[in-house]
Amino acid sequence: MGTTRGGPVGDEDIQVPAGRTRWWVVALILGLPALLVIGFLAMIVIWLFADDSSGSEQGPSHGLQAPIAASW
Repeated sequence: MGTTRGGPVGDEDIQVPAGRTRWWVVALILGLPALLVIGFLAMIVIWLFADDSSGSEQGPSHGLQAPIAASW
């Protein structure tokens, strides 16, 4: 085991310059979830109000329905 130079470092010995908050980290932590929620809600609103009647009446049925004449 080696020895350390100087005395032990406590909380009162640490000098932090003022104004060194990394605001981009704070903005990322708070902003990214907010953007994800807003984006999800926007997609739901667009999906609900989008006009989906353009080809639904003319297209064939995708269900597994047999024609009435084909029943035995």
